[in-house]
Amino acid sequence: MPSFTFESTADEAAKALGSEIEGKNIIITGTSPKSLGLEAAKAIATKRPAVLVLTARKLPLLEQARSEILGQNPETKIKLLAFDFGSQHAVREAVSTLSAYEGNFDVILNAAGVMAAPFALTADGIESHFAINHIGPFLFTNLLLPKLNKGARIINVSSRAYQLGPILWDDISFENTPYNKWQAYAQSKAANILFSAALARKLSSRGIVSFSIHPGTIWTNIGRHLTQEDLDMLSGIPREYKSVQQGAAGMLVAAFDPSIADQNGGHLDEDNQIKPIPEEYDYAVGTGNEERLWKLSERLVDDKFSY
Repeated sequence: MPSFTFESTADEAAKALGSEIEGKNIIITGTSPKSLGLEAAKAIATKRPAVLVLTARKLPLLEQARSEILGQNPETKIKLLAFDFGSQHAVREAVSTLSAYEGNFDVILNAAGVMAAPFALTADGIESHFAINHIGPFLFTNLLLPKLNKGARIINVSSRAYQLGPILWDDISFENTPYNKWQAYAQSKAANILFSAALARKLSSRGIVSFSIHPGTIWTNIGRHLTQEDLDMLSGIPREYKSVQQGAAGMLVAAFDPSIADQNGGHLDEDNQIKPIPEEYDYAVGTGNEERLWKLSERLVDDKFSY
């Protein structure tokens, strides 16, 4: 198995991992045009997956994404599912639809998200970053577990921006804390890391593997809210820009590389290597934090998931 690096592209990863992709049933969320999710889907489509389920908020965006994939690989079997991760009702309806599909799934790639958006609460009364980036995928993934094959992988796309601030355990939705868009994004990305580690621990006996990833710094449509002032606030985080193809590579590595299976629960950094979370960001690691997040998430979705 080749070693993947910062410069590796999604197409290169697909070529190297083709035998692991072929015949798999794969769900990729957040596959609107100009997204990392769609770039990953395009690369995966070159290696004959059994089916690609693409999700985004709006059907016209998904139809455009499908056209881009079929333009390059016209034999790809694609299903589209439009729903909003910010609505728990919509998530439950989406899972109901997926549960009726024939066969089970091998990969859930949770790539949908928002970044540095103005303050907003979802219909469920949760701050939008935390709701869309974590609570939606938490509910979606747990409800879909009965439809996963043994050996399935769950990938949650995080970001090095988790380093911008801890989880506000007692004020997730900024009811008493002045709103800061990077703090909101940061705590949702820390949650992605903790959720992945918790899934790995809870589901390992079922043969299910989970990773979080930092794809790198890439210009995609998730940055549509950014201003120059917002970018200036990131000056403390070292970053080197990647192309969209390079950014999507980590998704394929996490989802299909058999050589990392024994590092279940790990965090894939932008160089496509699994690395520990630095000690100074201890809020993003540890069974205690994982369980605290799990219980908080259960409370926010009014459901229980025990494994």
